[in-house]
Amino acid sequence: MNEERTMVLEMLAAGKITIEQANQLIEVLGEPSLSTAEQWAGQRQREERGTPHLEPLEPVEPLDHRRRTNFTLDQMIELSEHEVDPSYLRSLRDAGLTDLTVDEIIELSEHEVDPSFIKAIHEGGLHHLNLDQIIELSEHEVDPSYFAKLREAGLHDLSVNQIIELSEHEVDPSYLIKLREAGITDLTVDQLVELSEHDIKPGYLIKVRQAGLTDLDFDAIVELSEHDIKPSYISRLREAGLYNLSVEEVIELNEHDIKPSYVKALHDAGMEDLTVDQLIELSEREVDPSYLKALQGGAN
Repeated sequence: MNEERTMVLEMLAAGKITIEQANQLIEVLGEPSLSTAEQWAGQRQREERGTPHLEPLEPVEPLDHRRRTNFTLDQMIELSEHEVDPSYLRSLRDAGLTDLTVDEIIELSEHEVDPSFIKAIHEGGLHHLNLDQIIELSEHEVDPSYFAKLREAGLHDLSVNQIIELSEHEVDPSYLIKLREAGITDLTVDQLVELSEHDIKPGYLIKVRQAGLTDLDFDAIVELSEHDIKPSYISRLREAGLYNLSVEEVIELNEHDIKPSYVKALHDAGMEDLTVDQLIELSEREVDPSYLKALQGGAN
């Protein structure tokens, strides 16, 4: 009988652990479960000896390479008290997680973090995460393959909170790839989420920029897209002389079907200081710009 198994039996005999806990410790050591004879012997010794003082136990020496623990007996008791399943420890070891403290193992177990999840995180390139971040990703059910795809889409320096935000809003990495292919690489995570939620196509952003509308803020672009306003419409309004329109004014002109050519004709007729409401009223009443020009000529 090896030394570690003997120690466990002594703990059982001293009444420090139950038979169930003893079996858990034995399993951690990679030993066969207690036999019926050992269980009865432990109970009998406990009855005969009471609970005598035991000297502090020395750390358990590492076992062979297949079932090495490096746990002291006190640590194994702590693992047992927190109901850390030995199979969970084996899964952690099989996943290459051999440098965790007992407290970390307990925390991972209590949060039901699957060792394969941690392994997949590391394989996905996130080697710098601390325990709290790993637990947070697990609790938000972020698929490790998701942030691997985010990295493929060009997002290499995301924080854990940003990864969670993108995942919770179901931002498709393929959408991000299309944005990148379109040359749009300067957006924040919040903007990416908003683009995805409003289903704004990368092509729309390209047209906005091609139209020279670089002074439009992001919220304006989203609002224009929701009202199906083409960037070329804004560009032609500017060419017609309307440079300082608000987003609301552009939307209003578009909804009233005001043609940029009509605005230009009015300007050519000398009607350059009209408000948006006046432009709409003239258009709805079908006032011909040439008529206004003739009137002004007649007045002169």
